[in-house]
Amino acid sequence: MSNKNMIQKACLLIAVLVTIAFAQPLFVENFDYPSNNVLTNYGWTAHSGAGTNSIRVYLYGLVYAGYAGSNIGLSAKVDTAGEDINKTFTTTNSGTVYTAFMLNVQKAMLNGDYCFHLSTSPLNSYEYGSRFHVKRNAAGDIAFGLGKKHLDTAFTTFSYALNTTYLVVLKYEFVAGDSNDVLSMFVFSSGVPATEPTTPTVGPNTPAGADFPHIGSAILRQGTAANAPRVIIDGIRIATSWSVALTGIEESSALPPASNRLALSVNPNPFRDFTNISFNVNPQSVEQIRIYDVTGNLVQTLAKPSSNQIVWNGRNASNDLVAPGIYFITLETNKGNTTAKIMLSR
Repeated sequence: MSNKNMIQKACLLIAVLVTIAFAQPLFVENFDYPSNNVLTNYGWTAHSGAGTNSIRVYLYGLVYAGYAGSNIGLSAKVDTAGEDINKTFTTTNSGTVYTAFMLNVQKAMLNGDYCFHLSTSPLNSYEYGSRFHVKRNAAGDIAFGLGKKHLDTAFTTFSYALNTTYLVVLKYEFVAGDSNDVLSMFVFSSGVPATEPTTPTVGPNTPAGADFPHIGSAILRQGTAANAPRVIIDGIRIATSWSVALTGIEESSALPPASNRLALSVNPNPFRDFTNISFNVNPQSVEQIRIYDVTGNLVQTLAKPSSNQIVWNGRNASNDLVAPGIYFITLETNKGNTTAKIMLSR
């Protein structure tokens, strides 16, 4: 490899690493540990009922197509009458916090109870909020609920089923002032919206009670046998943007820059079979459009476009399908260069 090529590759890797740094979630837990081990061996701390029916790594992981936490590692089984555990992360006290996870309900009770929630760092037992509830009706249909603390839990309809994997997103919006933060919940049975839907499944609600001073921990909770559900939870991702929480792609990669800047956008993103690459310059000024993987290796050089849009079909220079994952599109023009990050999900 020539020195020029080595320098070009090094520059691309630096750009990739900078882009990734800005897209990092606050918290990720894929339960990528040996089956049946207690989670307190892996950074989780028991704060109630320590050692009683300890929460363990479950024997399989959950799968939800298109979700960034899907099919990685194993999962956690959260049952009843046992230990509660927490894991802390860098705190945040402004903007919006999105908490996403996959959930499969194995058992639910009529009254229901909460099995997951957020809190502060360090954990404060007076700050148990964003409580996620599960209950059933007499027919065995499932409803999910979201409560700020112990008050005003709002539920979905009884339109969900046992032994089915769902993608759940809890949204907590910090609002200036007291007792006025906003909660919403989204529940999906298929698909991962690239942007936040206008209408949530539950909310937006402003429940009574004190707001979080900040958010800095995730909690798995096992309530009483009479009320608590038995669930499998996997792929917990907490971030300050919808796209980072759900797809791992930062929102800015899909948004056009200011009008005087070179703009490169990709849609759909994530994609499965093909994606449209569009830009805001005269196609005659385009010198190259290249696709790189996360290690900086060139995957494909696209033909020079005849319009402001070109399609990539997820194949390399040998016309072979490339592996699912993160890729980078670089647009090189006589006015400058720009890069967009994309995710291929087969």
